[in-house]
Amino acid sequence: MTATRRAQRRQATIDEIKQAALAHIAAQGPASLGIRGIAREIGMSPAGIYRYFDGLDELLTSLITDAYSDLADAVEQSAAGEGGATARLRRAMLAYRQWSVHDPNRFLLIFGTPIPGYAAPEEGPTVHANRRLGAVFFGLLVQGWQAGELDLPVSPRPATEEESRFLEGAPPGFPAAWLPPFIGAWAHFHGMVTLELLHQLDWIYPDARQFYTEEIDRLLASWRRPADQVPDRAGGN
Repeated sequence: MTATRRAQRRQATIDEIKQAALAHIAAQGPASLGIRGIAREIGMSPAGIYRYFDGLDELLTSLITDAYSDLADAVEQSAAGEGGATARLRRAMLAYRQWSVHDPNRFLLIFGTPIPGYAAPEEGPTVHANRRLGAVFFGLLVQGWQAGELDLPVSPRPATEEESRFLEGAPPGFPAAWLPPFIGAWAHFHGMVTLELLHQLDWIYPDARQFYTEEIDRLLASWRRPADQVPDRAGGN
């Protein structure tokens, strides 16, 4: 029981440190974040912070991992449930924007200007959390292909070495030519969210929700295969 209370107190302190760091990022940006400032904010000595994090890099890694994971949770939960791949992709894309506009500072922490002096650990927790987010969308794309529901507009060309490597984990037969429009779609909706959060759309869309939704619907309509053309992949056709 004592160990449990100790673990709870430790976790509470870690959460307090993270919240102080996020508050600083929201007020002044990540570039000025420092251990001394965080310690001062929560009434702890800088040496005390090091009992919980090895340094600023480890703290930033934890914050970035949390943000990626929370965004992946939101997208995953929205995509779950009934409906075909198109409907679930739509919910996932809308959830991506909703999470981002609700928590813009954390979105910009993971996707904004690189933090001077910080480098994420190679194959570390931030990389795995990022991949989990991408896997949600790619998994829905694969499901749409397997169901014969989607038919992405593509220009035939040989897959690049990098594309082939990425698709090594895809089901046999998945069309490599679908990968460029899939990445392009992510760039499209991610870019719209980024422009909105940076207030670059305010001049014409002070509330960009409708614009974003219409663009998502237009994109997905271009991917949807007519019902009378759905192939029987289960039968090998």
